[in-house]
Amino acid sequence: MFVQIKNLQYQYKNSTEPVLKDFSLSIEQGEIITILGESGSGKSTILRLLSGLETPKSGSITINNHLIFSGHHVMPPEKRNVGMVFQDYALFPHMTVEKNIKYGLKKMNRREKQKRMEEMLELINMTNYKNRYPYELSGGQQQRVALARALAPAPSLLIFDEPFSNLDANLQIKIRDELRGILKKTGITSIFVTHDQADAQAIADRVVFIEKGVIKQVGKPEEVLGCASLVMWANS
Repeated sequence: MFVQIKNLQYQYKNSTEPVLKDFSLSIEQGEIITILGESGSGKSTILRLLSGLETPKSGSITINNHLIFSGHHVMPPEKRNVGMVFQDYALFPHMTVEKNIKYGLKKMNRREKQKRMEEMLELINMTNYKNRYPYELSGGQQQRVALARALAPAPSLLIFDEPFSNLDANLQIKIRDELRGILKKTGITSIFVTHDQADAQAIADRVVFIEKGVIKQVGKPEEVLGCASLVMWANS
């Protein structure tokens, strides 16, 4: 398996109980996983543990045959090769689209950076926007630039935290369909966190339904989203 997460446990300092309890998940290369659950279920904590923003209490994480975390080993965040697309896109407002995309390409020379940037602009269908600033872009365009910036360094794993929450409903539908197409074209392994069942159904190869830090069901979107417990949660 490309990503192996085994028996992760995590508890915030001021919490009386773990937010994650023996969380285990295996992900194939190129697979798109959606972690679905309500606020406080632990889904965003998983992303923080993968990216190195938090350290698990126990368990292990392996990505692309590299041990990221175990009881006696913690790989620094900058060496994990994990890309992240934030909820608010986090584009640098003083940088053009071109400079935003090139920002993470520190190991490339000038010619390589230019080539990679042009590849990313073509991928997101924004070749004519490289000299624009974020404030000159729509929400959907900003989302695509954020994706291009995250994809540019060719991360082993790309993670998304509620990536569509700042978009209106019509744009949300358009962007998530485009996003799935881009991810499948690049073949990058991805994890989405969301509380929106429609997002999970549109994006995911598999859905992981989590409740109070425990996985309740894993399967294809049509299997998980049709289960009785999930319907009850959605209607509660």
